[in-house]
Amino acid sequence: MKPEGSFPRIEEILARVLRAKGKASEVLTDKEVASLGDAYLNFAYSTAQSLREGKPRGLRLDNRVLAEAVKKAGLRGKLPKRLSRREIGGAAEALLAYATARGMLSAWELIEGLTPGSRESLAGSLARLLSEAYRRLEEAEEG
Repeated sequence: MKPEGSFPRIEEILARVLRAKGKASEVLTDKEVASLGDAYLNFAYSTAQSLREGKPRGLRLDNRVLAEAVKKAGLRGKLPKRLSRREIGGAAEALLAYATARGMLSAWELIEGLTPGSRESLAGSLARLLSEAYRRLEEAEEG
């Protein structure tokens, strides 16, 4: 399974795993993509905080922050009505991982966007990342 030659970037690895799954609106409720997205987003968040603090950190994003970001991004209406906070957080994780796999969002953009210190600014940054990822994916679907 070791790649030959140079090592692929994280975006390329995600693209291998998350082959075309459908439209951005469909990815939001894909539990398999959300599962991998959870690990990917926590890795990106841990990396961002490690860079910010200057020491290694292993952190998890709280589903409350993710759900708040989904609402701020205006994406809550694109999800089914009765979802738990965990499922709404999963939608955010799925969207960001899928956008990375499709080349619509780089791992570095995600890491940069996850550096704010306070919960409020983190939810706002995540909302911007989510809305940008969704917009880019929709534009790619149209074009």
